[in-house]
Amino acid sequence: MRKPAMHAARLATVGLCAAALFAERAWAGDVPPGLALRTAEDGIVLFPEGSLQVDGAFFPRQTPKSGVFLRRARVGVGGWLGPSFYFDLSGDFAPAPAPGADIAPSALPAADAYLAFAPDGDRLIVQAGQFDAPFTLENRTSDAATDFIERAMAARTLGVPRNKEVGVMLHGLVAGDRLYYSGGLFNGEGPGFRNLDNQADAIGRVVFSPLAASAGADTWRRFSIGGSAWRGDHVNGQEVPVQATPGGVVFLEPHWSSGPTALALALREQGTVEAFGGELNLPIGPRFGLRGEVVWKRQQLAEANAGSLPGGPLAPLGDAVLHGLAGYGEVWFWLFGDDHQLPAPGRELPRRLGRAEAPPLGDGLMLALRFEGLKEDLDSDNPSLGDPGTATTRVLSGTAGVTYWRGRFVRLTANYQVNAWSGSSQTIRSLAAGGTFEQEVLLRFAASM
Repeated sequence: MRKPAMHAARLATVGLCAAALFAERAWAGDVPPGLALRTAEDGIVLFPEGSLQVDGAFFPRQTPKSGVFLRRARVGVGGWLGPSFYFDLSGDFAPAPAPGADIAPSALPAADAYLAFAPDGDRLIVQAGQFDAPFTLENRTSDAATDFIERAMAARTLGVPRNKEVGVMLHGLVAGDRLYYSGGLFNGEGPGFRNLDNQADAIGRVVFSPLAASAGADTWRRFSIGGSAWRGDHVNGQEVPVQATPGGVVFLEPHWSSGPTALALALREQGTVEAFGGELNLPIGPRFGLRGEVVWKRQQLAEANAGSLPGGPLAPLGDAVLHGLAGYGEVWFWLFGDDHQLPAPGRELPRRLGRAEAPPLGDGLMLALRFEGLKEDLDSDNPSLGDPGTATTRVLSGTAGVTYWRGRFVRLTANYQVNAWSGSSQTIRSLAAGGTFEQEVLLRFAASM
């Protein structure tokens, strides 16, 4: 009975020492926004992390049903082990969807877990583990700092439907912060999976900010133009992710039943995938700006038995090819506060002590409008299988959003989105039968550090 008591006493002692250490540094005024624990001479620096996001989705037609749910519940820690090694480890405790539930991948819990070697500051960072794939500006912007509740279809649906990948990436800022580069090799299977097919996906992104280091150019300091590329080859890969609106209305269903025996089938990744993206970020001062991205993608797929396991034997009943094009344009405006409250979009660099990133407790109110479109063609060499996604899928969306920020720690967001369907796929025809337009009211209450 003495050992548990001794362990508890040791843990309490460590906790008290850590609290005292933080209190000493906090009163000295030398911690960055958020919490930080540090040893003497900064040999070890820890940044406690956490994120809680409670969302609500409301539909005038009650299809799907309205309600409130826990979107993310993350706890983790990042930090430095010496001057050159950075790590970020977090876990998501939001409830997972029921087995077999058709749900968009952006609604699945996934968290960062990586180690980085930074021998030359932010100029050269070698990062390995699980993290946001370096494709599109929006995908490399933390979900805690996005302008809307969910990313645009160009990133969320077409570009990087699983958001995170497992692999190794080289990235950094060079040329006086004017050039941000990122690229690496990844499994291509999404978060939480080892390589299933002994193939690697090459993913990269380059962004040029010509006025980032110019004296007196604060008005245009975040102006940037960039591009992304993705090339991979999958063998007996994962099932294609469900495609859905932020509220969960599915417009491309990769699972279906076929034939008199109701054979369960699914779209699987089989063959090459190629994608390219372009981006433009045009802030006109710290309170007003424009932003846009476009993504093109071509991916080979297989129509196969839904019971076959990824990486295992695959007997395709049909071959399919997905051609997609998506883009968005956005305008944003701060009624009070400004974009200094948020990190530069699309970078996600390691946190550092002493970096003046944002006012710790400033208030801000941001308005944003986004218009976006998605065009997909799914061709199959075996129409008799009855794939509901074959033929054409067209989605046009407009979203109006308002967000109150308390520093970077608290956000209250409301989005009103209207989606318009067109196309000839079975899924789209079913949606259009209920009306050409679909409305969603989305809410988010979030706190993070």
